[in-house]
Amino acid sequence: MPARLRVNRDALAANYLRYRTAVAGACGAVVKADGYGLGAEETAAVFERLGCRHFFVATAAEGLALRKVLQNSVIYVLDGVVPETARPLAGAGLVPVVNHERQLAAWAPFRDRDVAVHVDTGMNRLGFPVGVPASVFEGFQVSLLMTHLACADDPAHPLNEIQLRRFAEVAERFPGIATSIGNSAGSLLAERYHGDLARPGIGLYGGNPWLNEPNPARPVATLEAAVVQTREVAAGESVGYGATWSSRKARRLAVLGIGYADGLPRSLSNCGEAVVAGKRCPFVGRVSMDLTAIDVTGAQVEAGDWVELFGAELPVDEVARKAETIAYELLTGISPRVQRVYEG
Repeated sequence: MPARLRVNRDALAANYLRYRTAVAGACGAVVKADGYGLGAEETAAVFERLGCRHFFVATAAEGLALRKVLQNSVIYVLDGVVPETARPLAGAGLVPVVNHERQLAAWAPFRDRDVAVHVDTGMNRLGFPVGVPASVFEGFQVSLLMTHLACADDPAHPLNEIQLRRFAEVAERFPGIATSIGNSAGSLLAERYHGDLARPGIGLYGGNPWLNEPNPARPVATLEAAVVQTREVAAGESVGYGATWSSRKARRLAVLGIGYADGLPRSLSNCGEAVVAGKRCPFVGRVSMDLTAIDVTGAQVEAGDWVELFGAELPVDEVARKAETIAYELLTGISPRVQRVYEG
């Protein structure tokens, strides 16, 4: 077990409770992409114990897997439905989020079952146009009307108000239908951005929902790697593929049992850090498939010790910036061969 992802259930619960307290209506949870890489079944179980009854996944396969452990909750499938998935979704009591008329037609044999409708108010990704008439859904059991904010992480962005205004106009044509607007950031904006059902995602898992504000979430996941070997490197010696790093003077290195096959971005080569006994130690040389070297000169560490790649001491958003990506990609990119360890 050279690498592990430790998941703090107490922190996960605290983050969910923060959102549940902040929103005006009900608070759901987005658990797509295997719970943002932390494990959909395990994270959903935490939210369910806290009273969460509405869950969002991306695909039919994710929804069918989650239904096996969530018997009484509402599970929405954001990618919608196609003819091949309609019967399995209906049989499992899942709610497709239809995005266009062909998806609606695929759900027609099950029109007496709940369906959610996604309206595109400015993301220009998925969803019906804002001008869609309510008559299109006549005979269908529409239980939720939703949209997705493109720039909620920047509260001052003008598109937020534009999308909210457009959605309000659409909602007027669907009286009595519950609405869902706020994602993680949107759920922390003003009440008018919440809708009847908030659906936080990244903020539940410890990532910062804001673009330029302090992170309100508690860190949930800690990525750690075991030291496979320590070694002394003389001045002038290079390390790793391509000899991209050379020592100016004698240094002590630790080789970690983690690499890009585990989800550690190769872009962290020669710029990433690890925390060793409270000390930040730089990556040296390239991140390879299974191994990464760090400079531990002056640190107390031996083979078998664990070091932190992100977590409480090295925030996941900081690591993501160094890797020129975002926390979403870092978390969801942790590979299955990294053991998940649940605590709390």
